[in-house]
Amino acid sequence: MTDVKGSGSHVVESVVKQIHSSGLFPDDKKLLRRIAYVESKDGTDRNTYRPNYYGGIWQVDLLGFQATQDTGSHPGLNAKHAGIKQKFGIDWPAAQWSDLLKPLYSGLAARLVLSNIPAAVPADVRGQAEYWKKYYNTGSGAGTPQKFIDDVAVLEK
Repeated sequence: MTDVKGSGSHVVESVVKQIHSSGLFPDDKKLLRRIAYVESKDGTDRNTYRPNYYGGIWQVDLLGFQATQDTGSHPGLNAKHAGIKQKFGIDWPAAQWSDLLKPLYSGLAARLVLSNIPAAVPADVRGQAEYWKKYYNTGSGAGTPQKFIDDVAVLEK
């Protein structure tokens, strides 16, 4: 899955399956899948691949991406980077933000961002909506917990 600027549910589901089956991360209770839809409608939203923004399907901003490489602040990343190299052949510390235009890289970046959060991923959609807003979309993001809930309801129909 190295296609640049891929989109659609089939692309997202393939990436999520690859990441989950790698065994590198604990169960995220469907959060990674849901974030792809909430953030970019699986890459089909017209603003997903806007000029000078490289966050990809999961809309990982530059600061979030940089945190996925910051082993000083997040020493647990060393093992994840080694696992990504072994499972996917990707040297994550050498990756660039622009690589996130590839769906697999965007998905891995999002999963690494989530792995840097010390709080556990809630199992229910409402809890995930609050978690997403607090840790992923943040206060500066335009999303709301209700938008997350509404989008997940559409996704999972």
